[in-house]
Amino acid sequence: MASSRTPAAGVENRRVRLAPDDRRDQILAAAQRLFAERPYSEVSTTDLATAARTTRTNLHYYFGTKRELYLEVLRRFGQLPQLPQDGLRATGPAELRRLFGRWLDVLERHPQTIMSMIGAVAPGSDPEVAAVFREGMRAWEDRLLAVLELRDEPTTRAMIRSFQGLVASAVAEWLNVGTLTKQQVHDLLVRSLLAVVEVV
Repeated sequence: MASSRTPAAGVENRRVRLAPDDRRDQILAAAQRLFAERPYSEVSTTDLATAARTTRTNLHYYFGTKRELYLEVLRRFGQLPQLPQDGLRATGPAELRRLFGRWLDVLERHPQTIMSMIGAVAPGSDPEVAAVFREGMRAWEDRLLAVLELRDEPTTRAMIRSFQGLVASAVAEWLNVGTLTKQQVHDLLVRSLLAVVEVV
């Protein structure tokens, strides 16, 4: 029985030939699941290849090392919700509510991943991981400045960075502790940021 199943498994892994971008996305999606479930040190390249239904050779081809794959997972997850297809950039409180609503929807689908990421940026954490988070936070700063039509000044950015600390705490209370609901977090973030804008 064992010998008859081995070729079948191989056929299953080779059954669908994917375009390079699709294969890369497939690997990233599988890696995101595994890194959310287990610490980085407990996920092997064999685990990753199996979860992505590909080979270790493909992993190295697309990402070089497990480390680089991990960092790319963090970059991808930290991306902001996509803009509308027409490319129009809405502004104001209504757009702010929509933006946070879409972002919280993403977090709700991937709670383990975001909690792993929040924990990864504690004091003394990995400097490369911290750098990835700074990139993501800078993107959030840019988007929020645009949505709220604020002048790009050091003080304004500092206030938004301070607000981001509240974001991490509120998300942890919702997803990790359960003391806040998704709607409560949404309302807290919108109202708090609008209050920051008034100070500016």
